[in-house]
Amino acid sequence: MKKLGLCACYNHKNYGSQLQSYATTVELKKRNIDYEIIRYKKKITPLLLTKAIPRLFNPVFINDRIIETFQKKLMLKLHSQLAEQNAVRNDAFNKFSENRFKKLSPIYYGYDELKKQSEKYTAVMVGSDQLWSPSGITSNFYNLMFAGDSCTKISYATSFGVSQIEQRYHKIYKNFLDRLNYVSVRENSGKVIVDKLSINDAVVVCDPVILLDSDEWLEEIPNKNLFNEPYIFAYFLGKSQEYRDEVTKFAKEKNLKIVTELHMDSYNKADRGFGDYTPFDIGPAEFVNLIRNAKYIFTDSFHGSVFSMLYKKQFFIFNRYSNDSVSSKNSRIDSFCETYGLNDRRFSGNINDVENAIDYDCVLEKVKNHRMLSKAFLDNALSCFSNGD
Repeated sequence: MKKLGLCACYNHKNYGSQLQSYATTVELKKRNIDYEIIRYKKKITPLLLTKAIPRLFNPVFINDRIIETFQKKLMLKLHSQLAEQNAVRNDAFNKFSENRFKKLSPIYYGYDELKKQSEKYTAVMVGSDQLWSPSGITSNFYNLMFAGDSCTKISYATSFGVSQIEQRYHKIYKNFLDRLNYVSVRENSGKVIVDKLSINDAVVVCDPVILLDSDEWLEEIPNKNLFNEPYIFAYFLGKSQEYRDEVTKFAKEKNLKIVTELHMDSYNKADRGFGDYTPFDIGPAEFVNLIRNAKYIFTDSFHGSVFSMLYKKQFFIFNRYSNDSVSSKNSRIDSFCETYGLNDRRFSGNINDVENAIDYDCVLEKVKNHRMLSKAFLDNALSCFSNGD
């Protein structure tokens, strides 16, 4: 029987990661495709350690994997209450993961076992999210290098996380990109990278959460209003005090309460004293409902922006990174706004401009067309599972 192996970041404690992974599985189930999420754990060997050495000189890896991880662990030790609150939030993520991701492979320990077990799959597909970031590209998992030549290899809406790849990584990227049978990316900048480095052409498709419209999300996540009064949902991952001050001032003018999620990636000094309601028992389903029922949304989150659009909210997007930062991931916001005609949703200094009308008929028509293109890509890429094959 034909089976698809899905490489997705389904268990990461991140709203976007879990929701886009879930949306991908919903789309596979709609197509009656037998799939399982591949679970892989590395074996620490001298060869693996040797291959990891170059990552220690990668600024994206240093910032994302070393500095932020160290800071989070340190702050959880220094702030015992935050550690307890973080545990509550992690429980909410775990509950969503356990309830929504049932079709899992056995855990494959070590790369040799991963390669051996991959022989049972008709196709393997790497999902969305920043899975082709230079910080982890040498692991040979999310780039599908473990799959044999006879296995169909597909990328769906995969992101590089950055807008350009350093010259020293070009050979690595070309090697795995050329092996893929069907290539799609999430950002316009990702297509530029693929077209430059690979013999393959890339299609820019929508993020998996956009494959489902607002009504379909309602079927998957029933509506539940967590607050019985009008509110602003402010979801910031960055460290800007200025943004939070702007939202606080706006809330006072509108006589609205602020609901927010504090200290998401790490202890965040700018979060201290911010917001009126700061629940920690918020999993991905509750996150969607906080957006669904908010009067206004202010965020520097990609998926916060996407769900704001799907639910036709008055919202503003703030830059989390400076454009010249080596770890900037602004390209995904750039592509999102350009693709759906939402450039005026970028905060440019006057927060009251969030009131400006959004032509959602036009926006959602663009979304509908992009969704159709994206599903057509999947039709083609997954044709090996059709009954006639």
